[in-house]
Amino acid sequence: MERMKERNLQVLKIVAAAFILAVICTCSAVSAANLNVDSEAEGGYTTIQAAVDAAKAGDTIFVSPGTYVENLKIDKQVRIWSDSRNPDNTIVKAADPAESTVEITTERVTFSGFGVEDSKKAGILLTGVNNCYINNNRARNSEYGILLQEAGNNNINGNIITLNEIGIRLEGSNSNTIQDNLVAYNYGFGISLEESRKNIIFNNYFKNAENIEENTVNADNTWQSTLSTKSNLVRGPYIGGNFWADLEGTGYSETCVDGNSNGICDVSYEVTGGGSDNSPLYPKVPNAVTSLESKLDAEAYEQGLADREGAGNETGTPVEEQTEENETAGEGNETNETEAPEENGAPGPGLGFTVLAAGAAYILKRRR
Repeated sequence: MERMKERNLQVLKIVAAAFILAVICTCSAVSAANLNVDSEAEGGYTTIQAAVDAAKAGDTIFVSPGTYVENLKIDKQVRIWSDSRNPDNTIVKAADPAESTVEITTERVTFSGFGVEDSKKAGILLTGVNNCYINNNRARNSEYGILLQEAGNNNINGNIITLNEIGIRLEGSNSNTIQDNLVAYNYGFGISLEESRKNIIFNNYFKNAENIEENTVNADNTWQSTLSTKSNLVRGPYIGGNFWADLEGTGYSETCVDGNSNGICDVSYEVTGGGSDNSPLYPKVPNAVTSLESKLDAEAYEQGLADREGAGNETGTPVEEQTEENETAGEGNETNETEAPEENGAPGPGLGFTVLAAGAAYILKRRR
């Protein structure tokens, strides 16, 4: 009899704990909120940083079009989206150019749909974080467009990275995915990897002074995905490697041979610093490259070069743009936008109530 009472008491404790867990999880799921930012609104959030400071983990921040002069410090698991999904009309400029314009220091952050500009450090900096989603941004006029430091398993997807000293830089960062980006008209390297391994880099458009930094161990990274039937960045029929162009129009993808007309160069591209892109893209569809170029600004790049030469600037100094972006530069950017991956949510209430029912059944059985 005493043993039966002890067992029943243990079951009741388990049921109670499961019930409390279910209530907590339900409350947590309900508590996620949407916050809105408008630089001209009265009584609301007029800066993105104010909304980040007020947000809780799991919240989503929507930002109205405008220019926000601030240095963002994102230290909470939040999603930040521009309302328009257009990085040409929702812009974050560094208030202090000595600091990164946007710095992310926590995991599972989504940052999508912004122009990010004017830092002597990084436009977007991810430091010591995992599982962040950086999508559909235009990062320009900074030392580094996007910089990852000791960061892993992040997705850098569908961004335009241009007019920086270095487009994308990875330092001690492993297992990241870099795909579907336009990395073009940067004054130094398109991409630079230092002590970074197991990153997968595919379906990007590279066209820079130098596409890849030479003094890196690029063989430890993968420069193509598994060949799959899906339209690629230059509208070919297969997702594979990257499109390798140069400023003279004589890049590998621009001059390679595609004997079987599958939109993939017949011979692999040997990556500077080691490694190879085994499925480099070929411009099979007429005007596909022209369409990509319409989102960029070659004139601003040429003006930047002229300004550097005239002012005697040393390499590495960010250059102020002297010309406006083409009005059509952002058209079609919405196609880069993909839904952010789901964050790991708290367990739902189903498990708790299942345990509750099982416990009750057990007690009834024992009493019989």
